[in-house]
Amino acid sequence: MKNRPKYLSIRALFILLCLSLTASAASVEFPDTPAGHRAKEFVSLLNGEFSRSAEEYVQNDYAPVFRDAFPLAAHMQVFNTTKGMFGKLALAEVSQSTATQISFTLQSESRKAWLNVSLSVEDDPPHRIARLGIRPGSRPASMGKEERISPEHGKEKAAKDSTISVKKPKNVNPEELHKMISAKVENNEFSGVVLIARDGRLLFHRAYGYASKRFKVPNRLDTKFNLGSINKSFTAVAITQLAEQGKLSLDDPIGKYLDIFPPEISSKVTIRHLLNMRSGWGDFWGNEAYLARVSRLRTVSDYMEFIKDMPLDFEPGTNFQHSNTGFDVAGAIIEAVTGEDYFDYVKKNIFVPAGMANSDSYHKDGPVENLAVGYTNMNRNDAEGTGYRWDNTYMMPPRGTPAGGGYSTAEDLLKYSQALRNYHLLSKPYTDYLFNRFEGKPGDPFVPKGMYRAVGGAPGINANLAIDFVTGFTFVILSNYDHPTAVNLAQEIITMYGLN
Repeated sequence: MKNRPKYLSIRALFILLCLSLTASAASVEFPDTPAGHRAKEFVSLLNGEFSRSAEEYVQNDYAPVFRDAFPLAAHMQVFNTTKGMFGKLALAEVSQSTATQISFTLQSESRKAWLNVSLSVEDDPPHRIARLGIRPGSRPASMGKEERISPEHGKEKAAKDSTISVKKPKNVNPEELHKMISAKVENNEFSGVVLIARDGRLLFHRAYGYASKRFKVPNRLDTKFNLGSINKSFTAVAITQLAEQGKLSLDDPIGKYLDIFPPEISSKVTIRHLLNMRSGWGDFWGNEAYLARVSRLRTVSDYMEFIKDMPLDFEPGTNFQHSNTGFDVAGAIIEAVTGEDYFDYVKKNIFVPAGMANSDSYHKDGPVENLAVGYTNMNRNDAEGTGYRWDNTYMMPPRGTPAGGGYSTAEDLLKYSQALRNYHLLSKPYTDYLFNRFEGKPGDPFVPKGMYRAVGGAPGINANLAIDFVTGFTFVILSNYDHPTAVNLAQEIITMYGLN
């Protein structure tokens, strides 16, 4: 039986999100199955079209083991966050379907984004929802390829077509921006650091809230925050460096470097599958072997001890599914190819060249100064689920992985973005290859399809890195509060600058 999560996976809610051009969803309907009926109800709830409230639905139509895994406020936050970020949603594709399980993709009708949802129901009537996973996705293959328009071509079209315009950034008064953020801090809606730069030059850089509420230690400009899934970007760069050096190919099967997986996995899953989250593996948050040893997981090999026994959820390359598992396997390949510890390799080949002196996958219980403590409303001991009163110490592993959980500062992330844009970590052909999400081949030009965003989210963790390649703006918002604290603030600030 597949190891599937038994509870809502908040920590894996957001990943690297590359925006795509909007296209109309094909005519798709949910299947006439218990899972299909619940999926249809769930989408109606998200769109505000269901006959009952979301709160009532959670109370009565979620299985108790799933409903009681988190406070009601945490479940409601998922609804509110999804509606706020994606607006009205339409069914784009059903990728997997059985009587009690369904995976499908929703398309935002107002934004250039897709959402992957997986849902399971109880075997017996009334088939209450027993598991739910919501993750940003990518354009379904069934919708065909999108048109790619370069900034230069867009300007040419704008000159000929009054309906197309190239956005220019607005001037924003730093004190007005500070006033807006301070109001959120006063209402306990934000804690963290905000950095805005253009072409590497700082325009705004301020810290808010507390790194430790217990000891009343304020956040500083150089406070180290947990990045969540932004660490996946470092792993992708490391793999691309090795590809550029000819030490591996993205189309190599993982069995070429790792001998711990069964043949049906090692011969079919490629490195490209891992990086594009199309390997067939999902996440391991509900895996019993993971849960039994989570407090002892500190090395990549610690994770391989149970990942090697995890089956695939689908044939490699046939579907997209958020996968921390895949990126941890990519980390193991980096170790196999280089003969170095993954964390040492990333520090030597990414952090040091970029000048990122305050970045690493620190041991949370080690003697590391100036780490922000995460505060969450997701603690099951917090019935109200408000106020960010509980820290996330016992909800996280003791150390990050190639998939997420490392630490950095806002200034270091700016240095990272500049190092990429100035080709200090990869040559231009391979930098473009990275930002093209490994489509095509090295040397194909990178054509921005929107603002590049890297996002990390988990209980007490929210990080947002946004880069506008056309205007040169970089926005870094790091928070030690739950998602979508940093993401929402980033969107407000980007809107203020007129760069949506």
